Parts: sequence; structure tokens; C-alpha cells
Amino acid sequence: MPELHPIRLSTPSASLVLRAKALAWQVAALFRFIGRSKLAAGASGYLSGLGAAVIWSGWWTVTRLGVAGDLAATDLTALRFGISGLLFLPLVWREWPAIRLVAPRHLLFMAVGAGAPYTLVAATGVRLTSAGLGGAITVGLLPAFTLILSVLFLREAVTRTLVTGIACIVIGAGCMIVGTWNAGYDGYALGFFVVGAFMWAGYTVSLRRTGLQPLTATAIICVASLLLYTPAWLIMSGPGHLLAAAPRELLLQIVYQSLLSAIAALYCYGRAIGRLGATRASVFAAIVPLFSVIIAAVALHESPSMVEASGAALLTIGAIVAARRTGSQLRPIPDAGKHRA
Repeated sequence: MPELHPIRLSTPSASLVLRAKALAWQVAALFRFIGRSKLAAGASGYLSGLGAAVIWSGWWTVTRLGVAGDLAATDLTALRFGISGLLFLPLVWREWPAIRLVAPRHLLFMAVGAGAPYTLVAATGVRLTSAGLGGAITVGLLPAFTLILSVLFLREAVTRTLVTGIACIVIGAGCMIVGTWNAGYDGYALGFFVVGAFMWAGYTVSLRRTGLQPLTATAIICVASLLLYTPAWLIMSGPGHLLAAAPRELLLQIVYQSLLSAIAALYCYGRAIGRLGATRASVFAAIVPLFSVIIAAVALHESPSMVEASGAALLTIGAIVAARRTGSQLRPIPDAGKHRA
């Protein structure tokens, strides 16, 4: 009978063990980096959305100061996009190869939803009512309209948390509308705010669909308004009111309308859309009602009723609830260079 010899397993060399450990450390470091990148991307989206909300909150009061003084809504719109459009002309020229790949209908919805038409609608509503009411209804209804359009065209996931937040926002908007009727404002003035909310929702969903960079999207809106609206304004109205305005008032409108509202806020909002998705980015705008009511009360001495204050609080609570990520799945952002019109 043949003798059986035990099989000896060779011990791995020290260099092989060190290499395995080094590989394990590299894999672990990679996963930690991915986790931190996702966390940083989410935090960046939330900070961008908050920055846009803060700027928008003051925009309603600044616009009310303008239309209640020597400037009309048409003048503020020309001031907002005339300067910013000129500043963005070089960027549009440079990014034109990527812009031309986007479907024209998306570019149209972006230009109408956040450009000169939206500003005219919103500023006219503010002139007929109040700054706090405009910020509450227009921006408060935005998440609800965005949710509807996102489900229809982007197939974004809808969670119970998101629906709960949107429902709270709708109830808050209803309280603001009731307070408006009690204050004696004309009913048709509310229509401007509802239309403005739907226009901005169309811009939000269209921007998400294109996958354009936030700064590029901002440049498209400003330059399109410059080329399409400014010539008509020069022919029909002209810069007479701007030249006759007080220097301090004109400087305030230039800084806020052109630099902060048209450039900074649109860029921050576009970045939030890219990081968080159209629906969750829109809920940050619902923070605007409470801030805009407070700013209008301090700067313009507007006195909201208890119903209006409760509605603004509900809008803000709904925004916080809807912004939670629990159970949500966002679609990846398409690359602008690979987008097919």
C-alpha cells in the first residue's frame, strides 16, 4: 500500500500580504470617498436651494418698492435682463455647441418660465396686491405644479413623505388665498401668481430634462430675454422712467434685479435642480413665503392677518417635510453633450 504524505500549504509571502492589505485599504478609501462625495453633493444642493430662496424672499419686497414708486413692471424686467443678458453673451457664444443640442421646446419653456414673461407676470401681480402675498402664493404653489409636471414628463418617484409635504404646502397656499379675499384684493390679481407658479414649474422641469449646467441655463434665459424683450421695451416704453428714477432706488434695482435675482438666484436654483432633482429643488422655494412675509412686514410695514401668517408657516413646514430624502429615488442627470433633442 503506497504511503500517503500530508499536503503542505505554502505560507503566503510577506510581500503578498502587504499588497493585499494595501489593496483592501485602497478599496475602503474609495468607498469612503464615494460616500463623502454623495454627501457633499447633497449638501451643495441644499445650500444652493437655500441661497436661491433667500434672494427670492427679498425680491418681492424690492420689486414692490420699484412698482410702487417711479418704475413700472416693464422697466424692472428690462433692467433685470438687459444688464445680465449683456454679461452672459460671451458664455452663450462659448457654450453654443452644447446649447444647440437641446430641443427648442425645452429652451422655450426655460425662457418663458424664468425669463421676461415670468417677471412681467409676477411684478404685475405684486403691483396689484402685496409683496408678501406674491411670494406666498406664487412660490408656495410651485412645488405642487412641479410635482405634477415631474411625474408626467420626468417619471420621478413619488413618496409618501413628498406627498405629505406637498399637501401641507397646498393647504398653506389655501390659507393665503383666504386671507387675500378677506383683505379685499381683486380676485384676478391672484391669477397672476397662479400663472407665475405654473410658468416657473415649467422652467424647473425643462431644465432638469435638458441636463444643462446651471450657469449655462442662466445665461440662456438672460440672453433670450435680452434679445426678445429689450427691443420691444425700447420701442414701446423706453428708458424714460429709469432715467427719471432716484439714483439710490435705481442702484438698488440694478443690484438686486440684475446681479442677485437674474444671475445668483437662477444659478443657485439650477445647481439645486442638478443636485437634488426638479421636485425636491422646487420645495426650497416654499421657504420663500415665510421669509417674504417677514421682510415685507419689516420693510414695507405690511401687516399679514393670522390666517395669512398661518398659511406662510404651513408652506414652510411643507417645504421642510418634502425636502426629506426618505424613500426617494432620483433619476440620474443626462449629460448635456449626449442629449438628443
